Amino acid sequence: MRYKYCPECGTALDSMPIGDEGQVPWCKKCDRPWFDTFNTCVLSVIVNEDNEVLLIRQSYHDTTKYVGVAGYMKPNETAEAAAAREIAEETGLEAVSVHFLESLFYEGRDQLMLGFVARVHKSGLKLSGEVLEGKWFDIDTAIKTVREGSIIQKLIIYTKENML
Repeated sequence: MRYKYCPECGTALDSMPIGDEGQVPWCKKCDRPWFDTFNTCVLSVIVNEDNEVLLIRQSYHDTTKYVGVAGYMKPNETAEAAAAREIAEETGLEAVSVHFLESLFYEGRDQLMLGFVARVHKSGLKLSGEVLEGKWFDIDTAIKTVREGSIIQKLIIYTKENML
């Protein structure tokens, strides 16, 4: 998000040079900068004890493609807690462990994606209304099933090469 008005008082922002940052939107009334912001999201490669990867099809946007479980972080929530919460909300599975893999920026939606691998026990799925289907794939099939070049594909490949 690029600020034009102060989110605190509504005053139109000016520009002020701030050190190495260059020109930054500045509120004269509040006497503070407003740096551009972006959404922070989590995206998980969910792996069971058989090293199968769970992929889902969402009930909105593109319902034909398989994707990973993802979601927005909430205020005062760690990234690991957000990943575990999203997995539980969308699939009904409890994450036994959640480990950070890497961060990737998704320019299409102005989002910082924090990638994780989450270990779960394979059990019955309890899908949320956001999810049409959840399906387990062996890791090589999972890599081929998701969109070529997607962030989830990169994370699955990383998982295969470094975690399994």
